[in-house]
Amino acid sequence: MMAAWLLQAVANPQETPHLQIKTSANVAAVAPGGTVTLRVEVTPKPKMHVYAPGQDGYIPIQLTLTAGPAFSAAAKAKYPAGEKYVMPALNETQLVYARPFTITQAITLKRPASGTVTVKGTVRYQACDDTICYLPKTVPVEWTIPVR
Repeated sequence: MMAAWLLQAVANPQETPHLQIKTSANVAAVAPGGTVTLRVEVTPKPKMHVYAPGQDGYIPIQLTLTAGPAFSAAAKAKYPAGEKYVMPALNETQLVYARPFTITQAITLKRPASGTVTVKGTVRYQACDDTICYLPKTVPVEWTIPVR
């Protein structure tokens, strides 16, 4: 349910020449031992696409969290299925994201604490348009989770 998602205190989404990134989490506050689902909402700019996991020969988009003592990630990040795209210049079919999509990552708070827990990470991707592929880019992302 979309209304359950709490947008983080990132007033301005991150912009790159290729896409826009917004972060959010599914709770307003969590107790130690509780689980939080982090979200990365990615919107490719017009005529751009990024590679989906499973696409060989290119760098797929990847969310990586920086390890910290206050949380653990029991499972890998989840990505939606990529869409098939025929690259005209190469006559190849590739798995890409050309429309808005969301990456999710569940974490569990480990340390009994109060206040907030900050989770940092990066989103790495390689973007292309209809004619060229750009150098890979790494964008920092962050969530601040209130602890009750």
